Amino acid sequence: MRLSLILTTALIFLLGGPVKAQQAELIDRTFSGVSKEKTPQGAKKEIQDQAAQKISEEIIKELIGEERFLKNKSLIQSKIIKNSAQYIPFAKPSPMTQEGEEFKMSVALKVSLRDLKQMLQNNTLLNENDAIPVVLPVISWADRVQGRSYRWWIPGDKNQQAFLMKEGRLLENALRTSFQKNNFYVIKPTESGLGSNVPADFYNEKVAGEEAQFFSQYFNAPLLIDGQVLLTKGERTNNYRIEIRMTAVQVSNGRAIADVSRRFDTESGSLENAVDKKLREVAETTANDLSSQVLEAWQRGSLGTSTIRITIQGRNTLPLMEGIKEKIRFQITQVKNIRERLVSSESVSFEVDTSVSAPELLGKIEALDIGGKKLSKVSEERDEIVLKWVQ
Repeated sequence: MRLSLILTTALIFLLGGPVKAQQAELIDRTFSGVSKEKTPQGAKKEIQDQAAQKISEEIIKELIGEERFLKNKSLIQSKIIKNSAQYIPFAKPSPMTQEGEEFKMSVALKVSLRDLKQMLQNNTLLNENDAIPVVLPVISWADRVQGRSYRWWIPGDKNQQAFLMKEGRLLENALRTSFQKNNFYVIKPTESGLGSNVPADFYNEKVAGEEAQFFSQYFNAPLLIDGQVLLTKGERTNNYRIEIRMTAVQVSNGRAIADVSRRFDTESGSLENAVDKKLREVAETTANDLSSQVLEAWQRGSLGTSTIRITIQGRNTLPLMEGIKEKIRFQITQVKNIRERLVSSESVSFEVDTSVSAPELLGKIEALDIGGKKLSKVSEERDEIVLKWVQ
């Protein structure tokens, strides 16, 4: 890390430039180092470089885990830590002391968690899994015009279902192409005839709960695309309406991470010709929309996390609520996202996506200083933490 760049950025910070407006997003860390350089100037530079290296490593490990850090160590070093001035806007050294041949000094750093996360995301390092994620569509088809339906996991009359199966393959191909661009692999169950592998106990119209868990484990697919395509008569003579709804679900915790809902009207003509023509026009863009949302969640690190509700009892002013969110979002590195869920005169509830358990998250929240106030546990469950204010 170039010292001049750090000092230039630090000066901007102290003079009230753009970085000052983002102070709530900065993490404070301190490093104490030792150098055997011959001169105080050389020792100061070495210890500052040590500080940037060690603090960067610590925070990156908190964000992506030890295993992933070690696996990508050379990439992290060359692309992230080498450019640490981009996310360390402020470094303040303490007075240097000398004991024998050694110089000792501490360095107070401010780390922009947002900028560091952005750099990790740009290098595809925030996602939790190096393997290509497998996606399984479980999309039902309903033709309300001719009274037909098709679900690939339920046996049926293939002659009667031939048209819907054809359109199902069309949509599966569009999903495969769109997701493959983002390094996801979509199984094509209709084309592969996977329905014959499904036990009779799982011939249910809706794949959810235990059924979703089974499908995920059986086909080794952590993500399901739960969806429905509905064909109905249109508002004009001899035209039809296609309604497509698809939701990408992370099966491990039942969380929806992306969804699309589209409605299209066909041109006039026979049902099969008009629907097929319109689907060929819109399937790719619809699949691209869903795929891009899933990729964004993957890059944020939201996949592989669990959702925990945090409820804070007592009156909470708007500035205090914003302060809570900012502290949790930017001071607890294992929190990937936080959003408000319920606000009342007596409490406020948030949902957080986090890679740590409720007890560990609780400990980190209780350690926060929020405008001179602290939070203390009222109760704790696997997916909910209730706290109250203490002085």
